[in-house]
Amino acid sequence: MATVPIFEFAFSRSTRDVRRFRGIFSTFWEGTEMITSSTLERRRAFTLIELLVVIAIIAVLIALLLPAVQQAREAARRTQCKNNVKQIGLALHNYHDSLSRLPAAVIFRGGANQNRPSNNGDALFNNGNLGPTFLVSILPYIDQAPLFNLLDLTNPMSAAGNNSTIRSTSIPGYVCPSDPSAGTKLNRWVNGAPWARGDYAAALGSLHFNVDTQWSSDTNSSKGAMGWGSGARMADFTDGTSNTVMVWEVLAGPADTDSRGTWAMGRYGSTVVGGCDNQGDCYGINEKGLDGEDIFGAVRQAGQISAHQGADYQACPRSKHVGGVHALMGDGACRFISENIDYNVHRALNSISGGETIGDF
Repeated sequence: MATVPIFEFAFSRSTRDVRRFRGIFSTFWEGTEMITSSTLERRRAFTLIELLVVIAIIAVLIALLLPAVQQAREAARRTQCKNNVKQIGLALHNYHDSLSRLPAAVIFRGGANQNRPSNNGDALFNNGNLGPTFLVSILPYIDQAPLFNLLDLTNPMSAAGNNSTIRSTSIPGYVCPSDPSAGTKLNRWVNGAPWARGDYAAALGSLHFNVDTQWSSDTNSSKGAMGWGSGARMADFTDGTSNTVMVWEVLAGPADTDSRGTWAMGRYGSTVVGGCDNQGDCYGINEKGLDGEDIFGAVRQAGQISAHQGADYQACPRSKHVGGVHALMGDGACRFISENIDYNVHRALNSISGGETIGDF
């Protein structure tokens, strides 16, 4: 029997041990890998609790971010509205530079009743005396000369034909993006086409301006920058152009039968606003009283944009901005006027030569 050397026996045994260890380790590793893989496969899906937690976190983030997003959007809309007012101001000053006076708030056409077409909307439409508004007159100065050239002065703005094309055209610069009703055209007194909306109106004066009197023949110191048939010269602003409002912001009527906020229609609440203090039930900006305005056919919404529906007698500045409205001053500046402004100051801002002393506002 052959003798195996000791070192060969030891080597062969150690080799077998290594192989055995390698096999055991390999089996252990594969088992661990299988356990790990199966565990990962089981952990790929969310548990119901985890899913609910994620949903709750997302809901909280949305609740925190949504008001900020809405505020940012309203800030952008308010900025656009302010820019619109400034552009109207530039157009009015360019008009004045060309013709040496501001345009009429509204021109009444000839006839026995030319000074007062009517304070009743149905009669106003039927008698055909309603001519172009100041927003029609400044069309060439806001890059809308082709539209202005369609104007037919032989017919009222309510007529069919060219004037219907003008009044039915929506002008982006005449619409405040914050007004949700400005996209709905007026479908009342329609003769060929509806009336497009607008959110800016001429200031008639610090008092309810006499609808029987043309601006040029009225001697009342309370009259405003623009009136029936004519407008002021800059020299007429003896109160100072920086202390006088030429144009106020208004709102379109909340229904397609409410004429408020209609840029080519020269009526109270459409493109003209009065001092709003004769009737004793209208107290200034964003008036919320049930009879805060007197406008024929207006929609009554208590606490929002209400009006007495009987006839046209008074209208106030309005907006959807929080706390006030934009106003175009005589010097072309755009000011945001608080709805809490002192009423006497509000009245004084509407007159061009009332002689009132106005402090900060």
